Amino acid sequence: MGGFTFDESVFKAYDIRGVYPKEIDKKFAYNLGRAFAQYTKAKSVMVGFDGRTSSKALFESLSKGLTERGVDVVNIGLCSTSASYYAMIQGKYDAGIMITASHNPKQYNGFKMLGAGPITIFSDNGALDILEIMKENKYGVVKKKGKIKKKDYSKEFLKYLIGFFPSLNKTEKEAVKELKVIVDQSNGAGFTEVEALKKFFPKCKVLNGRVSGAFPGHDPNPMKPENRRKMVLEIKKSKADLGVMFDGDADRLVFIDEKGCFVRPDLILCVLVDMMSKGSVIYDTRSTRRIQELCDSKNIKAAMSKSGRTYIYEAMKNERANLGGEASGHYFFKEFKYLDNAGIAAMKLLGHIVKQKAKGKTFSELIEPHNKYFHSGELNFKVRNQDKVFLLIEQAFGNAKKILFIDGLSFYYEDHWFNVRKSNTEPLVRISIEADTKELLKDMTSKINNIMHLAK
Repeated sequence: MGGFTFDESVFKAYDIRGVYPKEIDKKFAYNLGRAFAQYTKAKSVMVGFDGRTSSKALFESLSKGLTERGVDVVNIGLCSTSASYYAMIQGKYDAGIMITASHNPKQYNGFKMLGAGPITIFSDNGALDILEIMKENKYGVVKKKGKIKKKDYSKEFLKYLIGFFPSLNKTEKEAVKELKVIVDQSNGAGFTEVEALKKFFPKCKVLNGRVSGAFPGHDPNPMKPENRRKMVLEIKKSKADLGVMFDGDADRLVFIDEKGCFVRPDLILCVLVDMMSKGSVIYDTRSTRRIQELCDSKNIKAAMSKSGRTYIYEAMKNERANLGGEASGHYFFKEFKYLDNAGIAAMKLLGHIVKQKAKGKTFSELIEPHNKYFHSGELNFKVRNQDKVFLLIEQAFGNAKKILFIDGLSFYYEDHWFNVRKSNTEPLVRISIEADTKELLKDMTSKINNIMHLAK
C-alpha cells in the first residue's frame, strides 16, 4: 500500500492542529485512527469532541479508522477537554482522543491524544511515532472490527466539579447569594463547567452560552483583549464582582476583576498558592517571580517548568506536585491525576473569593498583594533568523546574575528578569519581561525591541 500524503506541520508540540479541511480533513482523521490504534495497541479508545462544525465529521472518520483496526470506540460525545480527561480516569480506557482545536479560530480543528493512565501523548512522547506510522501507511490484517458505543459522563462530571466548592459558614452563605458573576462560555464546550458555577451563584449571568462552532460571540481565545470587550462592558454595566471566561474546549480559565481589568493567570496561580498550607507547586518560565517568593514564605516547594500544557503536566507528575499553572490559563491538580482542569480551578477560586467577600474584600483587593511587579505579558516577534536573536541577546545580557536554560533563555538581575524562547506552535520568538518599576520595564522592552529589529 502506498504512503499517505498529508501536511506534517499539523503535528505540533502538544497536539495535532490545523485548518479544516485544508490541513486536516476526514481522510487525515481516518488515517490517524488507524495509526493511533497501531501505536497504542488499545482495545478500547475513548473519543470526545468539542462543538466545532467539523468535529462530528472528524469523529466519524477517526472512529472508522479505529474500528477497522479492531478497536472499540467509546463515544462520550460533545464535551470539554477536562471532561474527556475525567472520562479517561473513570473509564480506565486504554487510550483516548479529544477532537478540538482549543482556543484557535473556527476554521481550525485538531486532536489531543492520551495513553492509558491517562498520560499525554505529545511530540516528546509518542506523537512523532504516530506520525511515522501514518507516513508509512502499512497495516496488517485485522480479523474482527471494533464497535462504537456511547457513554455519557456529563452528570458524573458535574457532580465531581461541584464537590470542589468549599463548605461555607452562615455569613459566607449570604455572600454567595449576593456575588455577581459574569461567565463567558465563549460558545464553547464548557457547558458542564458553567452549569457547576450556576449551581452556587443565583446572580450568575452567562454570556455566549450556546455551543456553536461558528463562535458568533467572539473567537474562543480569552487571552486576546478584543475577545474580552463584551465581558468588560457587562461587568461595568451590571456592577458585577468579577468575570470568568473559558476558551473553546474549556481547558483555559481567565478572570476579570470588578473594575473590568484583566487578571493575569500567573497572579491567579498566586491566589491558589496562597490557599495552600503545604505541598509543592509547578509554574512556567513566563510567570511572575511572586510565585517563588510566596512559596518560600509558606515553606512550599516550587519548581519551574518549560512552558506548555504537556510540559507542565510532565513536571507535575515527576515532582508529584499538588498544584501547577502556566501563564496561558491552564491549572493542574494532583487530585486530577496531575492534568489540567479549568472547572476545578473555577470552583476552588470562586469559593475562596466568596469567603473573602464575606470579610469585605473585593476581588481586586485579593489580587493586589501579588501584583507587586510590572510585567510585559508575552511579547511576540516574527523574525526570520531565530538563532540570531538568541546570539544577540546572549551577547547583550551575558552579565546577568543568573541565566537559566529551562525554556529558551531566562536572564535574572536584582531588579528585573526576562525570558526569551522559540514558540512551540508558530514561527515566533516570545519574550516575557518583569521589572520592579514601570520605567525599568519600559527601558528593557525598548532594548529588546532594538535587538529584534537587528535580527530581522
